[in-house]
Amino acid sequence: MAESLERKCKAPTAEQIDVARALSLPVGQATPSLVAAAELRVLLRSPLDLTLAGDFGDDEYDVLLDLARRTDLAVPDMDKLGSREVLNAWLRVARDRESAAALRRLEPAVDDVVTARDRRKGPDVHGEISSVGSNGRLYFRGGHGLGTAPHRVTRLTRPSEADYLEQLRLAREYAAAIQSNPARITRAQEAQLERWRINLPATPAAIEALRDALETADDEAAMQRLLEKHPALLAGTVVGTHDTWIRPQVQLGNHYMADFMIAGQTSLGVRWTLVELESPVSRLTNPGNKRATATLRHAVDQIEDWRRWLSTNLHYARSARDADGLGLPGITAEVPGLIIMARETSDDAASEIRELQARRSHIQVRTYDWLMRINESPDPLRRDAPDQRLRLA
Repeated sequence: MAESLERKCKAPTAEQIDVARALSLPVGQATPSLVAAAELRVLLRSPLDLTLAGDFGDDEYDVLLDLARRTDLAVPDMDKLGSREVLNAWLRVARDRESAAALRRLEPAVDDVVTARDRRKGPDVHGEISSVGSNGRLYFRGGHGLGTAPHRVTRLTRPSEADYLEQLRLAREYAAAIQSNPARITRAQEAQLERWRINLPATPAAIEALRDALETADDEAAMQRLLEKHPALLAGTVVGTHDTWIRPQVQLGNHYMADFMIAGQTSLGVRWTLVELESPVSRLTNPGNKRATATLRHAVDQIEDWRRWLSTNLHYARSARDADGLGLPGITAEVPGLIIMARETSDDAASEIRELQARRSHIQVRTYDWLMRINESPDPLRRDAPDQRLRLA
């Protein structure tokens, strides 16, 4: 590839020289092939009715001078270029020289992992090389046009090197983080979730079990056991026009475990929700100042911790379980949260707390009475009905 780029930066081809002589165009051996082609296009603009780039200014010529200095390329004075068509050809020569030199230095191969400077001065780019383009660009696995110019590479790690696996992890996480529409999952990814699919609404027996638990449970462990036994009780907590999947106790790394993760499939793709349970006998707000209780603040912190973990482990989180992954296809680091805790009481500032967390953190804060209500009457219009204490008799 470097040789191909270098060839275009060298002397004009025999065919170009023949055409130039026939048109009385002085093209010397020092004229790069790309520039000779541009000069011929300019000369033949009228007879061939070509639409070409027009004039250029000082700023564009300064860009060429900067590239020429970096690549040790001698370029004509500004007044000798004539048109932007020729200027662009010289720019292409300078870029190709820069890419060819970088390719010679790096000798990149498929499966190598590179770290590169972001041209917008942002965080470094990480990529697993899948191919090299005709312009020398290194393309990365993950699609979406991921790649970088070879001269921007600051580090190249080959599969034989000791820290290759860590660099490969960074590259795959980078590709996952910038995926444009991860919610559009494939049939194969849907199949990964089959064991957690909820096919029916909660049965009357499950709803009665929830009612009984609210009379007797005094901690979140009892509610966790109940909802694991009757996961359909959670199906109505998310919006899903097609399938719904509910996974209990999902391990996120070595330190975190989500009580439940729920995915609802809509026409726009899969939407996941992180669920944190707290005790039904806890409170949302303190009786005196009506501010969030320590229990609620802890629940919010839990969801934020899970999101931070996802932000650096998206590829792992989305990958299939049998491929050493977590198996959460379509998940993002901005996944919504749902906290279910407490009961609805007249002296608990539930509505204010809900609005505050939804606005600040994209986290719903709901009570177990709300969970009972949406199961007793799954009408979506009742989802945001005013809080009210349910009569359990």
